[in-house]
Amino acid sequence: MTEQLLHGKLAKYYDHLNSFRDYLDEAVRLQNIIIKYSPKEPTTILDVACGTGLHLKHLKDDYSCTGIDISKDMLKIARKNTRGITFKQADMKKLKLKKEFDIITCLFGSIGYLKTQGYLKKTIINFYNHLTKGGLLLLEPSHSKSFYSSGKPSITVYNGKDTKITRINISKIQTSLSKLNMHIIIAEKGKEPNYFIDYHKLGLFTIKDTVKIIRNTGFKTKFLTNGLRVGRELIVGIKK
Repeated sequence: MTEQLLHGKLAKYYDHLNSFRDYLDEAVRLQNIIIKYSPKEPTTILDVACGTGLHLKHLKDDYSCTGIDISKDMLKIARKNTRGITFKQADMKKLKLKKEFDIITCLFGSIGYLKTQGYLKKTIINFYNHLTKGGLLLLEPSHSKSFYSSGKPSITVYNGKDTKITRINISKIQTSLSKLNMHIIIAEKGKEPNYFIDYHKLGLFTIKDTVKIIRNTGFKTKFLTNGLRVGRELIVGIKK
């Protein structure tokens, strides 16, 4: 079984399937949150699980930006998407950059890939250790069990000039995990369509548990019901 094709073999199609997102608007919202909650004027940002780097593309003129991701294929796309940013391959569970930052972001529910609360606790400690005093952690939490409707399909369509993509997601709840199967059909000009099944497993961390872990690590916290997008929560942690 091949896992996470969209972060590897199919990484070049990742931005197509997320073309509905307005990264510039999200970056502006992010800056407004930083201005509101940061007790100091920050100059450095670390984006954890940065993917293809499109948030940092809109932040690099105001901050010194570093992006890390566990996928070398995603980082390859990120380096093509933008210049003037340091990108490194790293695992958030084992983060040792020997450097502190004023802001750490971890967005798009990427912490769900940690799968267990043990790894979540370890990773939040890593974030704390990589922040300057008064630094901000901006974390989009993983979805809890109540978010998922087991077996109910959802669909994303990309309708480009020469490339058409359909992705149908079907999730199943398995104890503390959501097993998300992505059925992807890619049709490109001059080629026969290709069909893939991409398997993802995500930890089901509740907001309450996630906030508790962040507070117990040593952060002051603020929970935002609407963060970078309407209906998408954001947890703000301020390092004491």
